Amino acid sequence: MTNKEFNLGEIAKKLDLNLEGDPDYKISSVNNLQEAHESEISFYYSKKFKKDLEETNAGAVILSKNDDSSYIKNKLFTENVHLAYAKLSQLFENHYDNLSQIDRSAVIHETAKISNKCYVGPHSHIEKNVIIEKGVVINSGVSIGSGSIIRKNTVIYSNTTIYPNTSLGEHCILHSGAVIGSDGLGFAKNGKKWEKIVHSGFVEIGNYVEIGAGCTIDKASLGKTTISDGVKLDNQIHLAHNCFLGENTLIGANTSIAGSVKIGKNCMIGGLCGIVDNIEITDEVIIYPMTFVTSSVKNKGTYSGGSALMEHKNWLKKVASERKKK
Repeated sequence: MTNKEFNLGEIAKKLDLNLEGDPDYKISSVNNLQEAHESEISFYYSKKFKKDLEETNAGAVILSKNDDSSYIKNKLFTENVHLAYAKLSQLFENHYDNLSQIDRSAVIHETAKISNKCYVGPHSHIEKNVIIEKGVVINSGVSIGSGSIIRKNTVIYSNTTIYPNTSLGEHCILHSGAVIGSDGLGFAKNGKKWEKIVHSGFVEIGNYVEIGAGCTIDKASLGKTTISDGVKLDNQIHLAHNCFLGENTLIGANTSIAGSVKIGKNCMIGGLCGIVDNIEITDEVIIYPMTFVTSSVKNKGTYSGGSALMEHKNWLKKVASERKKK
């Protein structure tokens, strides 16, 4: 890994910020206000951190022009501090030193086509007819099934499993333990037993998608499960067979989405939500955490359906009261 260092003039130019201070001042990393040192840059976006701002040892701070910051020596101003912080974090991201390295312990089928400008870590397994483009980073213990395509500049972290015929776009990030392309819950009743429905579909993932640790993405029973460009998934999300996620939709941790659900563009779905099968959620919908979605959402807006925390006896009374109203 390679660490970077920038002076404040460079940071201001790269992030399109207004600098008030020393343009030659060197910055080596990003940190929060409480823990930042003189060689680090921090950010201030909420008045609840006012005391931290007053006491910080950061060498520079990103903040709004309207903030009282006369005691800060080096300041970079923006109208959107949180967005500037996001871009700043990318600027200081660690990068791999050698993108032309395949570890000797990796097992790679002779028919796999791997760019000479990618990294494959220890004990990874790449099956036949896999295509891996330039700039791809595959960490240790990754399994990539036959016929899969990993497009350029994608990073796959350790112990991720990618089933056969998966298509993964450019500039994606798959965190550790993700499983892409496993069978969905497909069974037909045969008397008192279950008859398995063979899943012969696949998963197609667009560009700039991030999939959190421990997520499970089921392949389609027929056709494809689709994750569109710019989708961001938190940790331990389950996406069932034949689902469709629209562009730039974001989903919080531990949400489970049943089969054949279609979710539109630019949606935000909170953690611990449950979404039943075969429904559709339109574009630009916000769903609060712990909501159980049982029917299609046809109009954009903000929705919730969780129960407020209360003593169990009071919750039972509330449920009984709601039933009487019906």
